[in-house]
Amino acid sequence: MAETTLPVELIVLILTWLPVKSLIRFTCVSKRFHSIILSDPNFAKSQFRVAHDRKTLAQRLLYSSTVPKLESLDLDSPSFKHPSSVRKHKLPSAPAHDDVLPLGSCNGIVFLAFDDKIIYSWNPSTGFFKKLPDPGFSPNKISVYGVGQLPATDDYRVFVVSTDYADDKNELAMFSSRAKAWKKLEVDFDEFCFCSNQGIHLNEALHWLDTSKEIVAFDLGQEEKHKFRKMLLPRDFNDGGGDYYENHLGVSAGGYLSLARNLYVCGDSVDIWVMGEYGVRDSWTKRFNLKFSHPPRQDWNFNSVLVLETTMVAEIYVHKRHEIGRGLVKIGKKEEDTRSMYKDEGDWLNMIQYQESLLRIED
Repeated sequence: MAETTLPVELIVLILTWLPVKSLIRFTCVSKRFHSIILSDPNFAKSQFRVAHDRKTLAQRLLYSSTVPKLESLDLDSPSFKHPSSVRKHKLPSAPAHDDVLPLGSCNGIVFLAFDDKIIYSWNPSTGFFKKLPDPGFSPNKISVYGVGQLPATDDYRVFVVSTDYADDKNELAMFSSRAKAWKKLEVDFDEFCFCSNQGIHLNEALHWLDTSKEIVAFDLGQEEKHKFRKMLLPRDFNDGGGDYYENHLGVSAGGYLSLARNLYVCGDSVDIWVMGEYGVRDSWTKRFNLKFSHPPRQDWNFNSVLVLETTMVAEIYVHKRHEIGRGLVKIGKKEEDTRSMYKDEGDWLNMIQYQESLLRIED
């Protein structure tokens, strides 16, 4: 019987329907498979588009530690706290430094900062690692940041604010993957005081909560006159608890801006508002309450919080007599969604969500 060979076009079409985890394994099948999966940017875009449309993109939580260490957790796995869901990452040719700061992710591409001025693009799924040009900052601290993409031009952008706390001076800059360069921004930044460092990416803009109880947005597509704009919080948003409550921005299912509020100490639930029509204050709706079904019995408090589509992941400190146990907890809409994982190694500096993909910043 004659051997049948499938046309290359059909092979590629079949491969685009497979998840990234399987495709990485299949790179060992042949040189052709290796080339298609890891070297063809058009295949990477097609595979990501198919997975996005089918809603099958694998979601992971990446967090950094002072050990130093980078690890990720499978957000879709029911065994959130099980060691099998943990993936340890090793960066190729990374600079020797104790702290690694994830600035954000977009389409599976993660941007990392070392020593507050050396920045790389990295795909945790494929291992692609690329140093970006020197942004030209003074040796200050990256205090505010965010990443996103302009789909029309396939341009990835990285926004950073470098702060000199001694002189109370800020430098703002934005990187463009298409221009392959940084651009310093002349923006009035001193009037803002953001509640969090990382900007939430939605509708080609980054968003932060300001202490003035407004949302501050920066449009990544601005090319000449750069400025921030403001959006209002829900009319029924009651922040009477003052310092006892924490507020967080996120993106809910369907791609809507969401707002979460939780009690800072020993709070067993989180209220979620969703903005149904982008930029319209009256479209905010209080959608649901996330319940922490099995909170620690000891005193504890939230440290950092990441609001996801239908869940919330938080780093918590549990106070046990003279010891403090650190851990991650996942709080979902259903009681069975609550999963916790406690660890005692180092301090978590930052955590971001990323999607598994084959994409990378091209040379």
